[in-house]
Amino acid sequence: MQLTDLVAAEEQVRKEVAAAAPEFTAFLDGFRHRAVLVPFDDQGAICSAELGGIRWILAFSDEKSLARFAKGGSDPAIGVRQPATVEEEGEKGWDYRKVLGWRLLDNVIPAAGRPCGVALDAGSDKGKVLPPVSGIVPERATADAYAANGGRIARR
Repeated sequence: MQLTDLVAAEEQVRKEVAAAAPEFTAFLDGFRHRAVLVPFDDQGAICSAELGGIRWILAFSDEKSLARFAKGGSDPAIGVRQPATVEEEGEKGWDYRKVLGWRLLDNVIPAAGRPCGVALDAGSDKGKVLPPVSGIVPERATADAYAANGGRIARR
């Protein structure tokens, strides 16, 4: 599943969140409590893409998912800059950090200063999105809060 396909599924995720769908609730709880791999670009910034007026942080469940996406390269059309590479044992790979899911949702996304979600495992058939909506990110960092506050993050 490509990143654009994941983002196209955003409306379904919004409906699942609003309905508190048990499968999505279990997925979100699992995401919040586990470490994911977040690649960084050559300037030390978190790798992300701009689609649908939302900045999507790229995150991966494991090194295999990250490597699969990395083989596809970056896509300037959606604003993905080439991630920083590192050499390990003669092979190039993307520079990444392990980050707990709750830290991405509760700390990193509000710090972005704009509507921001997470695209998990883009490039795989198990990919999912976590859009900036109530129930996923803090209220002040939802897309609706930005819209209501003139495009700025609401104060705590």
